Amino acid sequence: MASALRFVVKTYVLVASVATCYGHCGTNPANELRVCTTGDYPPLTYYNPKTVEWKGDAIIVATHFAKFINKSLTFVQVTWPTLSTTLAAGKCDIAMGGISQTVDRANQFSLTEANRSNSKQPIFAKQDAKYFNGFSDIDTKEVTVIENKGGTNEPFAKKVIKNAKIVIVETNQEAYACLNANARSTNRTKLVMFTDSIEIDFRSSIKGSLLSGKGNRFTDIPQDPRVGKVYMAQNNNRGSSLVKQFNDFYNTHQRNFDDWYQEALKTEYPEEKVKCPLDF
Repeated sequence: MASALRFVVKTYVLVASVATCYGHCGTNPANELRVCTTGDYPPLTYYNPKTVEWKGDAIIVATHFAKFINKSLTFVQVTWPTLSTTLAAGKCDIAMGGISQTVDRANQFSLTEANRSNSKQPIFAKQDAKYFNGFSDIDTKEVTVIENKGGTNEPFAKKVIKNAKIVIVETNQEAYACLNANARSTNRTKLVMFTDSIEIDFRSSIKGSLLSGKGNRFTDIPQDPRVGKVYMAQNNNRGSSLVKQFNDFYNTHQRNFDDWYQEALKTEYPEEKVKCPLDF
């Protein structure tokens, strides 16, 4: 299988109430699978606006799932703050890519079986790894914790951090732009981001990465039990039926899921030229 899936024919980009549609937009929704995804979370979901190309584990899974249920495929790009509202409004059928299982989401939506385990862990500059050996080294007044708006990183940090300063930026890309800018700075500050262990494994293993994967080994991060990554649909008959179809698909393709994830890990994801909104 090619590392990049280039045959996706449709993309919708939704920002708040503004929608831009690329490609042919008149397909009957009954014959298509509309997938909400952020496109900012490699190796799970990534969108390149220059090439109009989607990549990542969730993209591969969505492509095979659409074939499994004999539907065409449309990706609806959302942000983390608009993910739930877009799905709830029926602008897509299922949300995929980096979505953590939470009580709130389980109450509001119909969730698939978890397909990958995950926990919240810290990521920071390799040069700062010597300063951090556990949570108590992070939650101090000398440390700044940076998180992207929306999703589960922001509420997690606000829940567990009592002493460190918390800074919220608009997007996941901006958060990493700040981590990398800080790592290059001669006036480097102690900057930490709490995010998914899956993402830390990926970000720290990129060739030439300035970020450390050491935080994934910390066992004292206060959090709920390890939660899985799920996909979610509307909490109605149609959504429940789609989730059942997906669970059937997952249970008959579990070996493929591991292969698809490994393929996503080996895929190249060009870094977008995003500026950090903070000064270092």
